[in-house]
Amino acid sequence: MRPPLDPPPGRSPMPPPSRTNRRPAPEPAPASSSSRPRLPDGYWSASRGASAALLIVLPLLAGYEGGLASLGGDPALRTGVDSWIQQAIPPQWGLPAWAPSLTIALALVCWRVAEPGRFRPRWLPVAAVESTLLGAGLLGLYLLFDRWLAGLGGLVYLRADSWPSGLPIDPSRAIGLVGAGIFEEAAFRLGLLGLLYAALRVLHVPNALATAMAASGSALAFSLAHHVHEPPGDFAPSVFLFRWLAGVYFAWVFILRGFGIAVGTHVAYDLLVAAYPWPDR
Repeated sequence: MRPPLDPPPGRSPMPPPSRTNRRPAPEPAPASSSSRPRLPDGYWSASRGASAALLIVLPLLAGYEGGLASLGGDPALRTGVDSWIQQAIPPQWGLPAWAPSLTIALALVCWRVAEPGRFRPRWLPVAAVESTLLGAGLLGLYLLFDRWLAGLGGLVYLRADSWPSGLPIDPSRAIGLVGAGIFEEAAFRLGLLGLLYAALRVLHVPNALATAMAASGSALAFSLAHHVHEPPGDFAPSVFLFRWLAGVYFAWVFILRGFGIAVGTHVAYDLLVAAYPWPDR
């Protein structure tokens, strides 16, 4: 009788199991070369990118131009930066009045193509709530600012005297406020702030300081622009100061939350100011 450990006749003995005789683990499949980096998923990160800017700003642009067309397309209804652009375009070019809006829309589309990442349409209500809260925050700061200056003679309210305050808001005024929010953010934040920051970085200004200086400088231009065509003697330093602070506020919303939320915040703030029941002074 053979010992139980002996191999059967005609077979070679099997080596004892060892680490060296184990089969190597299969190597992971290489990543596809066609994949490209994407922004992290989630509302907070995605809402800062190009996809969010496109989905937020494009409907506002369409509503602005559609509203103007429904009111007869009167050029006088175009206010602020949009009206300045209309005046700067040579008449011989023959461009339609909606050309600046189309330019912004095409720029957003190009930005979206160049930047991966996806902002889901179901997040639009969240963006609307965030923009409204940020706009209400600025309105609250304005009310505190006005109370703080009450002993100095008070702060002139930002609404035009020719417009009644409170609800409902006149449709032509609401359309103008939407356009003002879009074009002012495109000009002073997306354009001027970005150019100032780039110029400061070329001069080797540290990143944090360049960001703060660009935000403050673009806010200064933003405040000055609101005093263009102002009747002589109507300039109020307190109003200028608050508009500069508002420009800084919008600048940091743009820096931290992106262009889409900045536009939404500006539009929400303007509409809240128009709807607020200001007391007569």
